[in-house]
Amino acid sequence: MSNNAKEQVGRLLALVPLIRRRGAMHVEQAAAALGVPPAQLVKDLKVLIFCGWPGWLPGDLIEVDLDAFEAGGDGIIRISNADYLAEPLRLSPAEASAVIVALRTLRESADESVLASVDGALAKLEGAAQEGAVASVDVPAYERRVIAVREKLSQAIISGRQVRLSYYVPARDENTERTVDPLDVVTHQGQSYLDAWCHRAEDRRSFRIDRILAAEVLEVPADPHPDAPPLDLSEGIFQPAEDNQLVTLRLAPQARWVAEYYPVDAAREMPDGGLEVDLYVADERWLLRLLLRLTPYAEVLEPQEFTEAFRRTASETLSLYR
Repeated sequence: MSNNAKEQVGRLLALVPLIRRRGAMHVEQAAAALGVPPAQLVKDLKVLIFCGWPGWLPGDLIEVDLDAFEAGGDGIIRISNADYLAEPLRLSPAEASAVIVALRTLRESADESVLASVDGALAKLEGAAQEGAVASVDVPAYERRVIAVREKLSQAIISGRQVRLSYYVPARDENTERTVDPLDVVTHQGQSYLDAWCHRAEDRRSFRIDRILAAEVLEVPADPHPDAPPLDLSEGIFQPAEDNQLVTLRLAPQARWVAEYYPVDAAREMPDGGLEVDLYVADERWLLRLLLRLTPYAEVLEPQEFTEAFRRTASETLSLYR
């Protein structure tokens, strides 16, 4: 859809509720309210008569008195059969929450060329929510935590301070405590990560921000790392160790979430709506725990020794209930 077409759709979605609320309006008055020339608005109205409910029968389409814009007409906009557009579009709480969270996330990595646009959109949306122009926005606790963590990390990077993290490691199913020197916040495939030097690992690490349970900015200055180049995401955020085992799983539709929550090397759609995924495994015990949680919605396809190990573990687990 071209920009002109998008703008026209936006005008029509604003115009119909405007006319339905105020009643018949002169075309010049409506054009001024929408910020377009009267001639453009007449063109829009000639498109509006082809809009309506699916089915597209005469009774399904919006009706516009086009004779009013011909020679001798009074220039008054009259619209009927459009009661379903009597009110302007409103965001639901979930929709508004998602847009605000997305804009706040985008702002963290936005450059100067788009920062003003992002701030403007945020201000309008948050202001509209406060004034009741959109449905009240209730950001879920999970998203509030992620936003708060991102803000603390950004402060630490700007001020050059260390951060103490409480971080969940899914591969070991445990919470860990560690102190890091934050380097940058990056986004990859819709997920945000903290790029940092981890003092516990004594190496550079990437931490998925939604798995950071708590972050405390310390008074201790972060150590300088002048030799740390920008994070290379060309091959993905997760780089397996040489001794990690590549495992292929078949996931039923009920277990598709695994491909979103854990880093997978590849994913292939299956005819039944499930997925076949390849992922690297550092700890066989972690994989077995995951498969037990997913039973009966997952199975190991490759390698064979993992398949046999899972069957033995599942059998031993079932025996405890007999």
